[in-house]
Amino acid sequence: MKLVKKRLEELDPGTPVFVDDVPVGEIRAVYAGGEGNLPEYLNVYCTSRGAEVLVAANEVLDVEDRGVILTGPIEAYRNVPTFDPASRVALRRLR
Repeated sequence: MKLVKKRLEELDPGTPVFVDDVPVGEIRAVYAGGEGNLPEYLNVYCTSRGAEVLVAANEVLDVEDRGVILTGPIEAYRNVPTFDPASRVALRRLR
């Protein structure tokens, strides 16, 4: 898991995000909690919802050349609350 976390901190905004082979959005930012340097959350723009959501880093199944692969099922991400940065002041943007 540490290898994935190391790669997560190197993700650029715009990196595609998939569930299985279904494209679901793109990375907007990577966040750590507090003063830490390990990624804890990904800010993902969900194209089907037209909104940004916060996804926990432990929901990343893999990071491939094509992009980030999240654990499924895809339905799990349909009701994730919209990301409101003001409600998460303890997060620090890494990328």
